Amino acid sequence: MARPRLSDTEKKGERLTVRFRPGELNELSEQADMSGLSVSELIRRRAMQMRVVSVTDLKMLSELRRIGGLMKHLFNETNGLYRQKTAELLSELHAAVVRVGRKREDE
Repeated sequence: MARPRLSDTEKKGERLTVRFRPGELNELSEQADMSGLSVSELIRRRAMQMRVVSVTDLKMLSELRRIGGLMKHLFNETNGLYRQKTAELLSELHAAVVRVGRKREDE
């Protein structure tokens, strides 16, 4: 979720110093990298209970949607020849999208 650009008067000005145990900052750095955020932005979003989305999850959702589109195309091109199998696969695909979406909301 892209955040709007802030004007100079809206930029963050308050600073908070936080200490971490050994290894915690490395873990936060890895999580920030996976989300495409700075460590500060990751901590800010978590503290404000905002959603943090993994870049990997976004790519996976995009790929699952692409596969769904290809399955729909195949269904249309074969005039529904594999109707039952297509329905089963689309159901599994939908369940995978829901799982990834739920995982994103839990983070």
